[in-house]
Amino acid sequence: MTRDTMRHICDTTNYVCECNRAFDKETRHPQVSLIDMSGKSSCRNMATDCYAVKVVSDGCTAGKCGQHYYDFSEATMTFAMPASEIDLRQCGGRMLIFHPDIIRCTPLGMRIKDFSFFKYHTDEALHLSCCELKVISRCLDGIDCELKWGVDGYSKAIISNCIELLLNYCQRFYTRQFITRHEANTAAIKTVDGIIDGFLRSGKAATQSMLTACRIAPELKMSAEYLNDMMKHETGKSVSEYIQLRRILMAKELLLSTDMTAGDIASMLGFCAESCFNTVFKKITGCTPHEYRNG
Repeated sequence: MTRDTMRHICDTTNYVCECNRAFDKETRHPQVSLIDMSGKSSCRNMATDCYAVKVVSDGCTAGKCGQHYYDFSEATMTFAMPASEIDLRQCGGRMLIFHPDIIRCTPLGMRIKDFSFFKYHTDEALHLSCCELKVISRCLDGIDCELKWGVDGYSKAIISNCIELLLNYCQRFYTRQFITRHEANTAAIKTVDGIIDGFLRSGKAATQSMLTACRIAPELKMSAEYLNDMMKHETGKSVSEYIQLRRILMAKELLLSTDMTAGDIASMLGFCAESCFNTVFKKITGCTPHEYRNG
């Protein structure tokens, strides 16, 4: 084993080991750990290069994790990306921490970006029902059982499969949470409509870059990833696709209520050229701007 390889291994194991030490726990695998957080941690926060999944009772987290009256209250799950800081000040629950190397070249490693909730804000946490908590607990118990087995040639594949199962359930339960938050989401979308329409009517689209989820989300006090996922659930469209639809909706209004040329409308709505506007308009409406105005 070369010195560089040894250094790489040390780098990938460091934060898992440190996190275990913070709770005075044994390290059973150098790249993944499931930690009982009922004991007191020796530090308040820890920056890591690992993914983290925490499950804690709502009595400890409701205030800072965005729980509302329409959410379940059995437990709360929060998620953290590598290169972020993990809050270790908890009054119970469990935390799964795993380094990206444990899922590298596995099916989970190929689709880890699909689990966008790792980029959600803390107040966009997942609030679990009693039945959902039982499912999550079984998944964590499966990971714990495998960690007790010891490290061998099958560990990486089995552990990554167990983590993927856990994350698939989290994705399912987040979809359920979007359903129970439908009324609040509808109100948020009305706010999004106002932001987009105000931007377009102001003429800013002609001189500035088009709005994005990253620019809209802060006005709703959301992460861009949460906003995008919420929009997909409620409308079937991503934020960028939804903005495009609002542009065409406004174009239709301008074609019928003003004498502006198609070129002027294209410029006002931020299209790079009239030909581009015509192409997008026909793709969405089935006719050209000229045909729509005359029809």
